Amino acid sequence: MARKPAGSKKKGTFSGLSVVASAVLLFMVALPTFITLAVGLLPSMIAFLFDRSQGRTMSRCIFGLNFSGVAPYILEVWQYGSQSASVATQHVFQPIALSIMYGSAGLGWLLYLAMPPIVANVLNLSAQRRVSELRKRQRGLIKTWGDSLIKEIDRSGS
Repeated sequence: MARKPAGSKKKGTFSGLSVVASAVLLFMVALPTFITLAVGLLPSMIAFLFDRSQGRTMSRCIFGLNFSGVAPYILEVWQYGSQSASVATQHVFQPIALSIMYGSAGLGWLLYLAMPPIVANVLNLSAQRRVSELRKRQRGLIKTWGDSLIKEIDRSGS
């Protein structure tokens, strides 16, 4: 497979221009939904700006849980037909609404921080179990074939 030139950048599925165009369109068509998304997804936007890791895993983790905290309020705006900016701001700036939206983003942050050590421990335990199984199998082979098996392996250098 040929290497890409050093100056070329890999484009994601969504470029920055498409996100801006979608935001402008949403602003013009559905202002209450835009207000709810802009206020509620603020932690995700900040995480996206500061995340420079490969694949932006921190941003994705925070966005997923943050959006799950914002979704009920978007549905509330859509469901009750209160398509006015004043009603949307009243709903969004309630302390309980902000704490749910930002608290879910905080849970995404905690999940991002907690998962790597948990996965490392699971992989370590799996490797230790595999080593103990291989040692048990090795003892069984030595019992069957005798100590001469070890001497032949040492001589061959394997």
